[in-house]
Amino acid sequence: MNQQRILAAGLIAALVSVAAAVGVEDGTYRTLKGDRAPEDITRNIRIVPPPTGGDLQVRIRADKARYHVGDRIKLTFGVNRDSYVYIFNTDAAGMTNQIFPNYYDRSNFLRAGKTYYIPDRTYDLEVTPPRGTNRVTIVAVAQDYPFLAEYRAYTRRDPYPASREGATALIRRIESFRSEPSGMSIQPVRPAPREQMWATDDTTFYVMDIPGREPPDYRVARYGALAINTYPTNARIYLDGDYFGRSPQIISRLEIGYHKLRVEKEGYLPYECNVYVKGNETKDLDIFLHETPAEPGFRRSAKPEDGWWGFFDPVR
Repeated sequence: MNQQRILAAGLIAALVSVAAAVGVEDGTYRTLKGDRAPEDITRNIRIVPPPTGGDLQVRIRADKARYHVGDRIKLTFGVNRDSYVYIFNTDAAGMTNQIFPNYYDRSNFLRAGKTYYIPDRTYDLEVTPPRGTNRVTIVAVAQDYPFLAEYRAYTRRDPYPASREGATALIRRIESFRSEPSGMSIQPVRPAPREQMWATDDTTFYVMDIPGREPPDYRVARYGALAINTYPTNARIYLDGDYFGRSPQIISRLEIGYHKLRVEKEGYLPYECNVYVKGNETKDLDIFLHETPAEPGFRRSAKPEDGWWGFFDPVR
């Protein structure tokens, strides 16, 4: 089964080439009065944030209300005061992922009065199953509190990490931090009003199936997978220096290209190779391990718990 088709998140990111995204320069049109017309229809969806100052406010909108599986989506947002922004998507199955900041777009500090978009030209957002209503929630935070480091846990293999409660958990942490007494005095410091510490907004969109068609693969292949079998089994698997458990194992969401594989098992010689991963494909590897040569004065043990050839006892 294609590994990409079992993803439950309502949004996933697909890397696209910057050169391909830039393409030919857009033309410029002018009206009869000489006013410049929009170059791009999505610019008509631009959010105008509230005037700067006052209580913290944030706004977010999607470029459409309904999408088919495989469509690309664009989110537009802005704040009225300088702040740090976090965006979560909850799909129709109730699964939540943090989609901003992410591995490809890490700067989440927004200036007041400006309009921002995700994705940018270095990656794309594509709509995937399940069918139903998705909710996108944005949270703006006035300060970069220490606990917000937990929301930078994205990695190359997990650019859009799952979030158990999403925006709800983040707001709960802010409120908890707001109510804690100061460590510099015995008396608690009066907390700032909530309206000045955080603000939230959300928008929804509906995902529709394409009649008579299965969900499409990524338009631009980004990931592949490895199915690793070893003989004997229960060998440790390392890929690019990271531990991935014991064999047999299927490793998904691997970036296209060469990866360094190392397999280790007690009583056997380590196995190393460079393996090439293709996009939207699962590569099968069958690895036959060779026993470690017995040293003089030792004999092989046939203990069932160690495997027939995986242990050596001194000869008595």
